Amino acid sequence: MTKIVKYQNKNGETRFKFRYYAGIDDKTGKKRYIKRSNFLNEMDAKNALSKITYQVSTGEYFKRDSNIKFNGLFTLWLELYKGTVKASTYATTKRILKQHVLPFFKDYFVRKITVVDCQRAVNCWFNEYPKQMKKYIFYTARILEYAIKLEIIESNPMDNVIKPKTKKEPVKFNNFYTKNELNQFLYCCKNNGNFKIYAFFRLLAYSGARKGEALALTWKDINFNKNTISINKTVTMVENNKLVIQTPKTLSSIRVIYMDAETMDILKEWKSKQSHIFYMNGKSALNDRLLFSKNDGSLLHPTRPNNWMHLLSKKFGLKYISCHGFRHTHASILFQAGATIKEVQNRLGHADAKTTLNVYTHVTQKEQNETALKFANYLN
Repeated sequence: MTKIVKYQNKNGETRFKFRYYAGIDDKTGKKRYIKRSNFLNEMDAKNALSKITYQVSTGEYFKRDSNIKFNGLFTLWLELYKGTVKASTYATTKRILKQHVLPFFKDYFVRKITVVDCQRAVNCWFNEYPKQMKKYIFYTARILEYAIKLEIIESNPMDNVIKPKTKKEPVKFNNFYTKNELNQFLYCCKNNGNFKIYAFFRLLAYSGARKGEALALTWKDINFNKNTISINKTVTMVENNKLVIQTPKTLSSIRVIYMDAETMDILKEWKSKQSHIFYMNGKSALNDRLLFSKNDGSLLHPTRPNNWMHLLSKKFGLKYISCHGFRHTHASILFQAGATIKEVQNRLGHADAKTTLNVYTHVTQKEQNETALKFANYLN
């Protein structure tokens, strides 16, 4: 009997896998095994095993269907893929493939797809979406690789395409606030008349949390005695534009961060104001309530903070940055204050220090000037 095996992946996350004995290969006389892994839970693994067992017993699994079209192959692959990733990742990938890959291949017989067909798609992706081209190639290649496993084709035509190269030009990085710009923004935000918005952006700026992480926080995650915040979940969108709370992207995203006393006092004041709002709407103020929600306590849509930023920057004539730009701002100011790469990495919840280095080592104009002066002073 096939066993479902529990294991830890390279990120330390719990996954499930199995190896199913599928009899003797008539062509080679060797034993055939079907391996599947990376299932998020045991039930998904059992369902996949049950389906494979049925397909093998009916001869369907090893049947070479030369008439299957790409759209049918896509459906088969997507069903398998769904059990290996989070709901939000599945929804995003499905949307990307439907919008950008299926239009090229959906009506093609898989065995008829050539390198020329793939190259034509790649050229189009490069012209219209150069930054996303590699992603589209990657997923198309994975789907066609699945066709090889199903013995529909013998080689992957996407492997032989030529990937056009974009001309790299230096891009000025400005999606962050300087110390003075941040202080000005928070001052305007505080005097705008909406304390919830002020508390939200104060939290982003002083914690370095992701927008989804901040929107998922409940009052249980706030420890006013120790001045800490526990980040252990995130708000994300799945199929049919449904908002859900799920675990963060990586294990390192789960963290406890220490906060300054003033920010905690602001959150405490917001908790009091929020309790009053809930009371006026006939709701109780429980500790499992979200910090930032609609007046009925339901999840706030992730686009709302973006709208707040647009309104504030327009109203007060401020530089616009995205909500994610507050993470850049937090890291930039931490570096200026003398924090190490490791300290910033841990606070922001990056799995790899390279991410911290690649994204956040943008020096300010002041630092550039100081560097030049150090060089000149040394020579003199």
